[in-house]
Amino acid sequence: MDRNNRGIYDNALLGILSNEGQILPFLDVFFDFLYRRTDFFRIKTDTSQKMGFPPGVAKKFVQLAFQKYYNLTNEKLKREAALAQEGEIPPPAIETVEVETTAADDDDETEEENGPAGPNPEGNPEGKLRTTTSAENGVDEKEKIGEAASEREGTTPHVSRNEKEKESSAEKGEEQQTSTPKPPEAANEGQDSDYDPVQARFQSNPESYNGAIRDNYSWSQSIYDIDVRVKVGRDVSSRNQIKVDLTHTHLRVKVLNIVDGSWSVPIDDDFPWRVKLDDCIWTLVPEDHVLVNLEKCEERWWEQLLVSEPKINVRAIDPSKPFEDLDAESQAKIQELAFNNMQKQMGRKTPKQEKVENILKEAWDKEGSPFRGQPFDPDLVNISCDNL
Repeated sequence: MDRNNRGIYDNALLGILSNEGQILPFLDVFFDFLYRRTDFFRIKTDTSQKMGFPPGVAKKFVQLAFQKYYNLTNEKLKREAALAQEGEIPPPAIETVEVETTAADDDDETEEENGPAGPNPEGNPEGKLRTTTSAENGVDEKEKIGEAASEREGTTPHVSRNEKEKESSAEKGEEQQTSTPKPPEAANEGQDSDYDPVQARFQSNPESYNGAIRDNYSWSQSIYDIDVRVKVGRDVSSRNQIKVDLTHTHLRVKVLNIVDGSWSVPIDDDFPWRVKLDDCIWTLVPEDHVLVNLEKCEERWWEQLLVSEPKINVRAIDPSKPFEDLDAESQAKIQELAFNNMQKQMGRKTPKQEKVENILKEAWDKEGSPFRGQPFDPDLVNISCDNL
């Protein structure tokens, strides 16, 4: 189904979300359905079998679905950051629904009597869900089918006072601005020397994220692997109509024309780098495309999928790595920086600052100290902890 029409499922999904209340049970409902009512988890051990998927394919589908919306979220955050730099404010949220995770009404009454719970220092370990409307996620007006359904049921959109003030301030700022604003592309070019309008168009499409769109195919990549989508016609519905020849350095895809029995070859070329042949898989999405997943031999960003195609600007792609894929030392360093930043925002000392202060206390009254006999005052000593 077209993504624009998926708002019709919102009421059903909100019902499940309200009943489950937490992220793991919410997801468990969907995978339980796939387990009980479909062949999603059945492993196909023989090509003659009609039920199930080849090993690893079902898991790859889940990863692709997650990555698609992960990429869309990253792009949304980048657009909001660009708007903030240009002095514009993103549109406010129309409506927010908080889903309580308490098991009984008695718990809610207890919370009302005792007051709201304090902030959770560990983030959200219980997996509490917070649902938002399409407007908060940057969906176009034409995509607000679910929102329109809520309006028919009598739901009144709510805009907070702070959001109204922000919107009013933005309007006043536009009225006071006398100079002609730069076009978005020009502004981005001035702010980021690595900005590439062609690659920016590729980045906006999950199927070409960190990759490119070509005549017969598109490809996207992470630091570890590449997904290639080869277009096929609506008459291609069986794996028997597809031939994929893959080596460490070459890819050839052939598609059968059932009218005259001829084979077209949308891809037949070498890779710029080697792939792990044993870890590569392919599958057919009937009447749409052939999906080929390539596992890289080396962790590097490819400038091109095939040696004959134009190179992309790798300085304009998203080079981030998932946190869980970082080594233990890098994860520990990031967690330390995040903790220190949180302490500073709360007006507390970081562990390094406390360590330096303890050293000062020990040396304050020692023989030869210029501060001996004076009350301890760390402000008298200007020591930076940034490089310790």
